[in-house]
This record gives sequence, C-alpha cells and structure tokens, in this order.
Amino acid sequence: MMTLTTVAKKTSNNSALVFWRVGTKRKGILDVRTDFEHEESDLLAELIAIRHLALDKQVFCREPGAGAGYKLVVSKGAIKKLALGKSSKAFAAKFASFLTGRMQGATIEVAQGMDYMDEPGESNIELLDVDKQAFTQTYDEINTPAIGPVLVTQHALSQYQARITSGDPKKPWASLVGRLKHPELQLQPFDERVARHKAMRYGRVDNVEVWGHRDSKFKYLMVINDDNKKRVLVTVFERKE
Repeated sequence: MMTLTTVAKKTSNNSALVFWRVGTKRKGILDVRTDFEHEESDLLAELIAIRHLALDKQVFCREPGAGAGYKLVVSKGAIKKLALGKSSKAFAAKFASFLTGRMQGATIEVAQGMDYMDEPGESNIELLDVDKQAFTQTYDEINTPAIGPVLVTQHALSQYQARITSGDPKKPWASLVGRLKHPELQLQPFDERVARHKAMRYGRVDNVEVWGHRDSKFKYLMVINDDNKKRVLVTVFERKE
C-alpha cells in the first residue's frame, strides 16, 4: 500500500508548516499560506497539502484514480472524520471533498510522530500560496477525446455510484472517467418533457447537453459554464427504454 504521512504545525491563523514523506527517503516541508484566516489553519493546511501532494505533485508517481491501495497517515483526527462524513467541522468539508471523491476509500490513520521527517531549513521548505477557490472546488477537470475538457462534480460522482446498474465499482472515479473518455461519445437528443424539466432546474436549456454512446443506456448531463465555456458534468442517469 502506498503511504503518504503528513504532520501539520500551525505558525499563524493563515499559515502552517506541513511535514510530509512517502517512505523514508522521499520527503519535504510545505509552508502553506492561505488568503484567509482561521483558528484551525493547521487542519486546513494539512488537507490542502495532502491534495496538492497526491493530485498535483503526484508524490505517488501516478495520479490516483481511487483511494483503494493508498494510505494517508495524518496528524489531525478531524481528517479521518471528514472522510467518513462524521465531522462537525463544516468549515473544512469543501477542503476535504477530494477524500469523498476521487480518493474515496483511502485508508486513513492518525499519528503525530515526526520520525524520518525533514528538519526545517532555508533550502528544503517549499512555499504553497493557496487560492481558496482552487482548493474548495467540488469538481475536478479531465480532458476527454470526444467532449473536450469536462468538470466532474462531486454530485455527479455520487449519482454515478448510486445509479449504475452494472455493479458498484470499487474505483468509482476511475470507472466514471474511463466512460467519459470513450472516443465515441456523442451528443444525444432529449425530448420536450426533459427540456422543460431542465429549464425549470437550470433556468434555460440552451446551455444543457446530454452525451452518451449509441450502444449504452448511460447518459451524462452537462451544463456549459457561461464564464469559461467548459462543460460541467452535473449528473448521470440511465435512459429507460
């Protein structure tokens, strides 16, 4: 099992040092600085660091497509509760959304040990300036051959797990992304009744699309973002014959 160990130490209400390691030789220190203040800046910094290290820096030498096979040893017990949906710390929920999304199923243990961690020095501390919006977004962007860039929302992933009838995939993120990357996906027509429903829900229908494969009942409902013109996957469903 691939393991990322992190320990967060608060330095102010908008900064914390996050010590990290993968094994005993790959390690570092992140100086996480946010553009807002919070008393539990160390908790937020640790969540931000884990997401950055696993998904952006890819310290596992691959991009995780699911949480299975990965272990996170964290210094804040709230992180484990957030991943289980049992935390009262609502302010941290969006920062932890990746733990209930693409890294759902990761093993999480709590420990504060500093064994094998780097000692702080001028040359081994990496500054991570945080844009709050970037780390609280409830979607991840993927590139697909047929549709182009797609923003996959947490809601769409949850709906995929709930509605897929071909079994509950052990790696829901990887499963959904694999389907979205099918090169033969095409725009699908939707009838007047569906159009009226979507107009009531989204305010209009000219920015709503349904994509799917001609041989599959599974469909993907997209809303085109007015600002960046990217397609946002908001839900998935199986068409009834």
